[in-house]
Amino acid sequence: MMNMTTVSPPRLGWQAELEELRNILPRPRVRRHANGLTVCVVENRRVPVVATAVIYGAGTRDEVPGLGGVAHFLEHMMFKGSANYGPGEIDHLTRALGGSNNAFTSHDSTVYYFTFAADRWRRALDIERDRMAGLLLDPTEVKSERQVILEEISMYEGEPWDALDREVAAQLYAPHPYGRPVLGTREDLAAIDDKVLREFHQRFYRPSNAVLVIAGDVEPAVDDVVEEAFAGLEGASLERSSVAPRSEALGLRRFERRQGEVARMLLTFPAPAASDVDHPKLMLLSGVLGTGRSSRLHRALVDEGQLCVWVSADLQESIDPGSLTVALEVVPGVEPARVEAEVLRQIDLLRCKGPTTDEVARAQRMFTADWVFGHEKVFQQAFLAGSALALFDLEHPWRYFEHLLSANATQLADAAERHLRPTAGGVLGWSLAAE
Repeated sequence: MMNMTTVSPPRLGWQAELEELRNILPRPRVRRHANGLTVCVVENRRVPVVATAVIYGAGTRDEVPGLGGVAHFLEHMMFKGSANYGPGEIDHLTRALGGSNNAFTSHDSTVYYFTFAADRWRRALDIERDRMAGLLLDPTEVKSERQVILEEISMYEGEPWDALDREVAAQLYAPHPYGRPVLGTREDLAAIDDKVLREFHQRFYRPSNAVLVIAGDVEPAVDDVVEEAFAGLEGASLERSSVAPRSEALGLRRFERRQGEVARMLLTFPAPAASDVDHPKLMLLSGVLGTGRSSRLHRALVDEGQLCVWVSADLQESIDPGSLTVALEVVPGVEPARVEAEVLRQIDLLRCKGPTTDEVARAQRMFTADWVFGHEKVFQQAFLAGSALALFDLEHPWRYFEHLLSANATQLADAAERHLRPTAGGVLGWSLAAE
């Protein structure tokens, strides 16, 4: 049989490719209101839908030690009663209007979002204004929701991957708050009452610490609509506090635990903040290492070595220095030590010799394709602009792409030499089958 070689079409110059990516999304319009609220409008009239997102610069990173989980706890309470919306009423009203809503808390921020038909999206502003102005925080509701979160913690503790991830992060980051679980601990939750929640809300849930994004089929008078909705809400500017850096560690720290029925491994080691110029290069390196069937780890551990069921690599995107993590599940009967040695060998090989030109091009194509697919929906476009404004600035995604698309194999080899060093200060955790 004749061997057939597939030839990839030549890529555009990175400047032209970047311009094409920018033209996929509508250009945002940003305005800072007198009370400090940053409003970003992303007009997209392809479908009669409007998505809103309010992003607060407050997450686990901003919690006081001993009160871990307060940011996530408050996220729950934002649906449990404000002046004009009783407990559960926000969800009920959203469904009645044919919309959807949700929220999530991360280490760096807390996000609340709605999607409505274009003729009824203003209700989202009414709700956000009402709960920004103040919550009821009824002690009975606080007590009830604390129990809900405790059950969440139990669920995560019972899931082997979540339990392993929590322990690995604690060892890598301490004393930095990225090492603390977003849900908090049982001990910390016991100390969080309505007073603690109210203090956190009053400190961080103010216009000057929020970004409101409105994306979709908005009317021309949208700026006036927002001005009217949030009139009368004031709040002094807030400077985000710095936090203690993680402790410097030498060597690779290992631990083992037993839970579940199969062997799982997490290897994590330091990586730069998302604003660092090396972060896009490390994103490409993580793709070369562990993204997709053509990645080095997949070929070595799954296809050729048949040591693992699957393997992946993930790079954290955060305002403070984060981490690069390799996760895998071992084929039953395979000795974990073989897997560990091969993972470290592949990382060391990539660090010492760097990626090939073809590997770099593949990683760039994969990242770009995933990004385009991930920003098709109006809400995703809203979140892109809002998170950039809340955590970095509006140009952050495009600077990131500029560094990513312009990177070559030599530059990635230099970045690999700087950052692909898990044995210099990483954490490797095993979750082995319970005996």
